[in-house]
Amino acid sequence: MAVKDNKTSTELLAAIVNSSEDAIIGSDLDGHIISWNHAASLLFGHAHDAITGQAFALLFPDGQLPDHLTLIQLLAQNSAIGQFETMGRHADGREIPVSLSISAIRDKAGKIFGLALSARDFSNGYKLAARLAQSERHFRQVVNAAPNAMVLIDQAGMIEMINDRSEKIFGYPRAELVGQPFDMLVPERFRKQRNEQPEQPAPTLYALRKDGTEFPVEVSLNPIDTADGVKILSAIVDISERQHFIDELSRRNQDLKDFAYVASHDLKAPLRGVSQLATWITEDLAGKINEETSEHLHLMRVRITRMEKLLEDLLLYFRADQLGGNIVTIDFAELVRDVFELCCSDASFDLELEGSFPKAPTHNVALELVLRNLISNAIKHHDKRSGHIVVRSISNEDHYLFEVADDGAGIPIEHQERVFAMFQTLRPRDEVEGSGMGLAVIKKTIESLGGHISLDSNQPRGAVFRFSWPRVAG
Repeated sequence: MAVKDNKTSTELLAAIVNSSEDAIIGSDLDGHIISWNHAASLLFGHAHDAITGQAFALLFPDGQLPDHLTLIQLLAQNSAIGQFETMGRHADGREIPVSLSISAIRDKAGKIFGLALSARDFSNGYKLAARLAQSERHFRQVVNAAPNAMVLIDQAGMIEMINDRSEKIFGYPRAELVGQPFDMLVPERFRKQRNEQPEQPAPTLYALRKDGTEFPVEVSLNPIDTADGVKILSAIVDISERQHFIDELSRRNQDLKDFAYVASHDLKAPLRGVSQLATWITEDLAGKINEETSEHLHLMRVRITRMEKLLEDLLLYFRADQLGGNIVTIDFAELVRDVFELCCSDASFDLELEGSFPKAPTHNVALELVLRNLISNAIKHHDKRSGHIVVRSISNEDHYLFEVADDGAGIPIEHQERVFAMFQTLRPRDEVEGSGMGLAVIKKTIESLGGHISLDSNQPRGAVFRFSWPRVAG
């Protein structure tokens, strides 16, 4: 009965081994194969009968596995050699990646009398590892080719990798940066700020070169998940040149504003003097000069007045981006009516309001300037003595939309963009007084507050100016 039970157990064990998805190979102490399951045939390509009695070393390329005697010595000290990846050899000669573990087969007394090798196809894992290695190579290539300095930092704040651009802008060779703390690239005062208030970065950041000089930078930090935990890829842009251009542009803009201020103030006095002289001449020679000379003196005073207006508008243009002023709650419809009455003192023109006009906080001074220019232009440039002006309020969730439309001669399509430029008029200045600055001023005013203005033809005649105006909190 005991013999039968032993036989049954042996058959059961053999069946379990043969049905395993892992290749299980048994070897004697001489390294010859004594057992071989179906999964081993699938993995290595050898039939059971053909491989039995052969040395298991032929299943592995040279150098991939110690000889059987070395394995026995290692297993005498440890019960098993844990899972590791190596290359196996298929019956057709090609190499195959396998995950292998080796354990000792012992008798009841604990003496080793064989080896058990358990192997699994590691092709997918091998391909994945190869893809990961390729991805890492591509990542490093991309980082190295980046036009900005790129620095990879580990969780301890140590530099793991830099690119060529980092070497150039910081002045360090790669070997002197890798493995060093990132703080060595940061000026001392910023290290302290970062440690105390990391959530509040300085408005202008500076980096530190090897020679001790500082330079302004823009920094973006991007977390990257890796097998070793989250790391930070820092992109650093040297903005020294850009900052120089910004400073130079600011200086020149200030010079231009200063000039406009001087022109609008210091040049007005002599102009007024010339105008006064023309008036005195006219008065002193009243009745003594002919009509043509009198007309010339009149044109002189008119053009002096135009020059004064031009200087005023020039100053207004350069200050247009500062016209936001205080925010006041107003009735928009009431403001439109007040501006219209100011621009049209008689009843020759009429005003129509369309839409629902808000009562809300806004930049009152700037809006009054825009409406005054648009409405006065509609009246001044009308080709008839009377006309109809429509101001519309159009519903919009993001901002206010307004239109100022007239029934005058309109503006040809080919000139509709040009009218917003400085010193542009479509009629001779002796026919219609103006500096040619009005639309340029309101365009700059509207855009400085985040709005937009456009011009289109009105139907059946005239022009329509459409502009957006920001919603603001009171």
